[in-house]
Amino acid sequence: MKVVCTTTGDALYFSRAPIPHRRAGGESPLARAHVGIYAFREPFLQAFAALAPGRLEEEESLEQLRALERGHGIRVVETTYGGFGVDTPEDLERARAILAGA
Repeated sequence: MKVVCTTTGDALYFSRAPIPHRRAGGESPLARAHVGIYAFREPFLQAFAALAPGRLEEEESLEQLRALERGHGIRVVETTYGGFGVDTPEDLERARAILAGA
């Protein structure tokens, strides 16, 4: 997953596609991969969970867009951690193997 941010570190948009799109071609130096660790205050989490998915969330299948589409902010912090997605049974086995070795 990719993210583009404001100059102050708030998320503007998340996507599964490469963003920002560089019209001249090639990868943008502004491109950032996304490792998601979210912290919520309970009242917001309750309200967020009660919201129906928005159009952007349905389009990209990314729940973060539910919050952004409704004007809620998501702060982004840069890290050197690489990580990997756990999206398939094979990814899950890889994660389990790493945790077993830890």
